[in-house]
Amino acid sequence: MEEVASKVQAAAVAINQDQSSLIRLANAQLSPRIALRLLRCFSAQLPFLFTAPNEAFLQVEGLSLRHLEKLRDPSNVPTREQLRWCEAPGSRIITAEDSEYPAGLNDLVDPPAMLFINGNLEERDRFAVAIVGSRHATPYGKAVAEQFATGLSRAGLTVVSGGARGIDTAVHRSTVHSGGRAVAILGCGPDVAYPPENASLFQEIASQGAVISEYPPGAQPDAWHFPARNRIISGLSQVTVVVEASDSSGALITARTAIEQGRAVLAVPGNIDRPASEGCNALIREGISPALGVEDILQAMGAGNLSAAPSQGVFNLDIDSGTDSVIITPKDVTPVQEALLRQLDLSPRHVDSIASSCSIPIATVSVELTMLEMKGLAKRLPGNHFVRAGLDRR
Repeated sequence: MEEVASKVQAAAVAINQDQSSLIRLANAQLSPRIALRLLRCFSAQLPFLFTAPNEAFLQVEGLSLRHLEKLRDPSNVPTREQLRWCEAPGSRIITAEDSEYPAGLNDLVDPPAMLFINGNLEERDRFAVAIVGSRHATPYGKAVAEQFATGLSRAGLTVVSGGARGIDTAVHRSTVHSGGRAVAILGCGPDVAYPPENASLFQEIASQGAVISEYPPGAQPDAWHFPARNRIISGLSQVTVVVEASDSSGALITARTAIEQGRAVLAVPGNIDRPASEGCNALIREGISPALGVEDILQAMGAGNLSAAPSQGVFNLDIDSGTDSVIITPKDVTPVQEALLRQLDLSPRHVDSIASSCSIPIATVSVELTMLEMKGLAKRLPGNHFVRAGLDRR
């Protein structure tokens, strides 16, 4: 028994040493390409990476004296906080050499050498869709993002986004609240809540999906991190959907990297006179297919049949079934509610305008819209405006 306990303890020490070495390597802020080459050369003896003589690095292509200085810099030794993160439940580090490493990232020109993860990765994450867009989202953009995220979640797909304000936050919240698998790719350390108001949201994501970063615990949201993290968003996803983006939006970087990776890209069309839609409309003008509904996304990723079970409001996804039928029906709606749904789309409408258009007393309209909101088919916006929240496109 003592011999077994000794072996277990030795294994635990080795794991801790490897985690410490991985964090120190990440702290050195080397390029992903150089970091990956170092990992492959020293995978059997990671701690030796920081004390090895210069001759031991001759086989590492592209390594310079400046890189060696960073590796040996004692200021990159992991802090107590960083090591404490490793010990927290659900927190771990995987490298590009691990079997759990997402296969899609291997297609990148510069795949991340390691990933810091809160939560877990699953096999079904291969069927992931990225939904991205502007931090300064309009009500229209948020409504579209919520609609797509909810529909994809109910179809059993993993939904990926970048954890930022605006469209990303709308995507993550809708995915989590729909009971779907959410994956957030951060531009800071996995323990850093940025934006701060999303701290509890990131905890929810980790509990039913994963919060992922290529940056070590404690890394702050430096501006250059975000364009770099976009390649991971698209690399993890079979399809990238741009919901709303100005002509200088970071979401367009995600779209471009997805195109370079040979992945499908869709864009949501918007008003031609609205700056928030300039980027999406430009993508469509360049030949990118428009995303007009969840079924467009499913068809882009090779999904065949999407059908709804009206009594449950649950969607069944049959990958590559060879059919293109889409049947999505609201559940348990009354004739009055059905009439109100026909008045709603993704452009906000005031309750007075809705009542006038369908000739129903405003008191009745207010009550029925509240019922539709409770069923997830309508959403109330400030000023007593409403938009469509369900997936029916009749």
